[in-house]
Amino acid sequence: MEHTLPNWTRIEGVIIAEHLDPKVVADFITKTKVVATIDWYDRTPNLMGLTLAEEGGRLAAVNDANEIAPVVEIEDFALDFANEFNAEVMIDEVSADALPEDAEVGSDAPELAEEPMKIVELVKIPESSIPLAAALLGIDVASVELDNGWQALAYDAQYAQNVGDFGEFPRVTLMASGDEFFASLAVDDDDETETIYNWSMSTRTLAAGHSGDKIAAEAEELVGATSDLRRIAEAVPGADVAAAEGTAQLRGSRAVASFVRALGVPSQIATYLVEDEPADDIPGLEMHYARGISNAIGRSVDRILLEPESASNPVWETYHKVAVEQPSIVRVIASVEAAIGATLVVNAFRSAKPRSGWVKLGGVVGSMMLIDSVAEVMLSKYLIERTKKRRGE
Repeated sequence: MEHTLPNWTRIEGVIIAEHLDPKVVADFITKTKVVATIDWYDRTPNLMGLTLAEEGGRLAAVNDANEIAPVVEIEDFALDFANEFNAEVMIDEVSADALPEDAEVGSDAPELAEEPMKIVELVKIPESSIPLAAALLGIDVASVELDNGWQALAYDAQYAQNVGDFGEFPRVTLMASGDEFFASLAVDDDDETETIYNWSMSTRTLAAGHSGDKIAAEAEELVGATSDLRRIAEAVPGADVAAAEGTAQLRGSRAVASFVRALGVPSQIATYLVEDEPADDIPGLEMHYARGISNAIGRSVDRILLEPESASNPVWETYHKVAVEQPSIVRVIASVEAAIGATLVVNAFRSAKPRSGWVKLGGVVGSMMLIDSVAEVMLSKYLIERTKKRRGE
């Protein structure tokens, strides 16, 4: 009879207690034979993360046949863990709370002020979309084209602005702030499918005491952080995946420089992430400033006309013809769009609190329609003026 391999699903967990010693936690998990990766910051000994794998409500563990199989019930593992460490344990949708009511679980680390992070998005995006994206998001974006045809988009912000939404998936994002450096991979709009690797955290993969053998390798592939690093690198065409995996042992600026190089990204991006230097002072990076929609449309159209694959697009050719020869059609369409958008925005503001999700969504869509209607008129005027200049009028 053919042996059917389990259909594993990775799940995440978190442990909260007054104090957690990684070695003691690792010893406990090893005794349960559950395959897991634990991660932690030294500055927050009250918190620890878990990465596990499950099938049908049972966690991956090493069985008596020395194979990784679905053995331990998630509920049983969470409850035993909570009782052992007087902790609150949350694993996927399962929780167990044995944390004393008077427990003090505050971090000893000083509270850090929220400062902008250095963020770089690696994404396949038309160069003509970058100026408009910068204007719409209200951030200055520096860009450099990669050898694989992707763009590296660099900007300062407190969180990722997803400039790459104007491009295609997958999207790899690098973020640095102080001692923190991590990378993430988004393959779609679902946050649950995002893969993240953090060089600033300590990690340890546990496989029932196995080390350096087949079981340990399977455990690393199943729940290990290094496999996350590999998945991120594999998403970038032309990346040196082996070199990227090798950065797992590095820290600080060495990790940044080595990982950026492994992805085939120019060294200017590593300089931006590591050095306290504005992007517009780094040679080789092209700046796209948030100067307003009208300026952005002009810069974007200029780039579209310089991109053969965009200029020859039948949709663009049709729009260009209508905007130049029959601008009244564009104005009528924009007016209708603006009226609908304004109605949605007004309804959202006038609705009684608490507003439903649909009302809020209507307000957002209405705002976007208003912006788009203005952009349509501006783009039409710009194309007319540009055509007149070409004709010498």
